[in-house]
Amino acid sequence: MKNFYDKVTKSLEDIIKADFNIELEHPLWELPQKQEFGDLSSMAALKLASKLKKDPLELAGLIKSSLNKVLSEDLEKIEILKPGFINIFLSRSILIESLNQVLKKKDDFFRENFGRKVLIEFLSANPTGPLSIAHGRQAIVGDTIANILEFCGDKVEREYYLNDAGGQIDLFSKSIASALKAITGRLEYDPPEGGYKGDYILDIAREFLAKKIKEQPGDYGMDSMVNLIKKDISDLGIKPFKHWFSQKKLIEQGQVEKTLEFLKAKDLVYESENALWFLATKFGDDKDRVVKKADQELTYFACDIAYHKNKYERGYQLLINLWGPDHHGYIKRVKNAVTALGFDPQILKIIIIQLVTLKSKEKMSKRAGTFVLLSDLIKDVGKDAVRFYYLMRKNSSHLEFDIDLAKESSFDNPLYYIQYVCARIQSIFKKAEDCSFDQDYSRFLSDEQELLLLRTLLQFTHCLEKAYFSLEPVFIIEFLKNLAAAFHKFYEKVRVIDQDKNLTQARLNLLKAVLIVFHCGLNLLGITPVERM
Repeated sequence: MKNFYDKVTKSLEDIIKADFNIELEHPLWELPQKQEFGDLSSMAALKLASKLKKDPLELAGLIKSSLNKVLSEDLEKIEILKPGFINIFLSRSILIESLNQVLKKKDDFFRENFGRKVLIEFLSANPTGPLSIAHGRQAIVGDTIANILEFCGDKVEREYYLNDAGGQIDLFSKSIASALKAITGRLEYDPPEGGYKGDYILDIAREFLAKKIKEQPGDYGMDSMVNLIKKDISDLGIKPFKHWFSQKKLIEQGQVEKTLEFLKAKDLVYESENALWFLATKFGDDKDRVVKKADQELTYFACDIAYHKNKYERGYQLLINLWGPDHHGYIKRVKNAVTALGFDPQILKIIIIQLVTLKSKEKMSKRAGTFVLLSDLIKDVGKDAVRFYYLMRKNSSHLEFDIDLAKESSFDNPLYYIQYVCARIQSIFKKAEDCSFDQDYSRFLSDEQELLLLRTLLQFTHCLEKAYFSLEPVFIIEFLKNLAAAFHKFYEKVRVIDQDKNLTQARLNLLKAVLIVFHCGLNLLGITPVERM
């Protein structure tokens, strides 16, 4: 359905633009909740009605007439339902043609070629400690979004903003110094006020002494943490970051000062109470913001302004930031600064990734002092389960990670439920005498259950579009769960290896396409498909 989906989307887009001189945001189609409402449903008439102040049913009728002119050979019918839904039913010939295209092109059948230059900055945890379970969600969501954008033809670069300067780094260095004194003096470790606790601080100090490191303890500690972070993200199957952008170098190279001078020349920075302030109230903020303190120390906000200036000047068409929930109020502040710099704030997409809690009969130890290590979670349930369960909710929703369920080998575990389909299909292929996957046999598919499974797997096109435009990987998870349910229903009612050779080969073609889609979806999630269970 990919080629047809592109065709129907383009047709609707052209009709709306030509007949009403309006452009609507994608996606223009939704999947109906029930099969009786067709294969695709559009609320375009309802959206147009709110803009044009006209009857949505009347607008739906006009759109239906125009769609029929260009799509009549591909459709079984078009229906209009109150208050203005446009539902289309695909012809069997389009379904079979699409199946054969999946068999021929495999993953490429579903790819797009949007071609934007995108920078996605995510994780960016302070290099002052190991990654926690909270960091893990942001890391996996960011990596998966990047995978989806790349699959759809964008040129994506992953970036980690290294907070290697400022107050937290100073505290981290002082904590290691205190640990060194405790070890050499055989005393109990007593971190400085506001300093870092946990066994890892003592481990760094012991390594520093054992290796007789010549560099500063704080620098060695930060390098150790960066290496540990790199190991954790590698263990999660996260693709390497192209850029590790240093805040320290940003300051040392004078980029922050140059940015403040730039804003000062535009009368958007002023001095008061011996400090330097950004005129944020001019852009709708409730108060102006300090960019340089009275002691001349730069604020994090000043560095963020310079960092985003650097991002924009690198020529990306889309900038994506993934932040934790404690940064929600910071979004408007940064967008105001971007506007003040003369850049388009619409290019900057900021996604808030909500918190994670663990659910388990057994409590995991907090060896880092105050939080559960991501590395311990990976060891406990495995990389694939960690990735899957971190993606099971929308980015803005709180996520409860059920450790016991993630390790369960039953259909109650959605990852097991999905992976079982892949293993089952491989088992069927081994039992079949001939798996040629000759496309000529696809025409023998006509049973209701066969076509229902085919319709479901072809919905992957729409799922990808939703995930791409919303930057929500959960849509792929939901699709794979639905496809797994459709397969199990099909398998219960249909005998794949039949006495009729033509029918057997046709059904093997169908299952091959199902497997292609499962593998594609799981690969986008960074999960390895299984062949046996």
